[in-house]
Amino acid sequence: MAYGQDIKLQAKALWITGAGTDQQIAQRLGIKRPETIGDWRRTEGWDIERQYVQKITEERVTQAVAETITEMNTRHLKEYQLLQSKGVQGLKDLAPKTAGEAMSLVDVGIRGERLVRGEPTEVREVRALMQANVQVLEIVVADVIKVLIDAGRMDKRLAQVFADEFARRVNEAPFRYAVEG
Repeated sequence: MAYGQDIKLQAKALWITGAGTDQQIAQRLGIKRPETIGDWRRTEGWDIERQYVQKITEERVTQAVAETITEMNTRHLKEYQLLQSKGVQGLKDLAPKTAGEAMSLVDVGIRGERLVRGEPTEVREVRALMQANVQVLEIVVADVIKVLIDAGRMDKRLAQVFADEFARRVNEAPFRYAVEG
């Protein structure tokens, strides 16, 4: 049975937007053979069009979410900065009753600003971040040494000397995390 261009376009739009299977679309549009949808898809390359549409849609959704998060972070940042300003003003007034409240406002503002900016808010978070970075650095250096040994560009004795020196220098750094040689 021959179907008009209108039915074919409706079927294509439904399929590309993921509104159903071949059978569901055929049933919805009154097409007797669901295989007709499959034939149209293969002949006209609907699969490729669907991939493009999905990719563009995902990019737009990702962009919209990122913009929403950015707007939220901007708003929160301004609110935290306002808290800090009010707290600092309270400290300048040096009213003993409000000094504690003012300091609390400053503290909340600073922590909130750091949080919005993606920075750690507590010393233990900073230490954990530093330790994780040192561990990554150890792995990278070990991998580089292995590649150099495997390529014949460094022998095991020189690799040990390098690893020992690297560990010594890292352990002398101000953050004090032990690296094994």
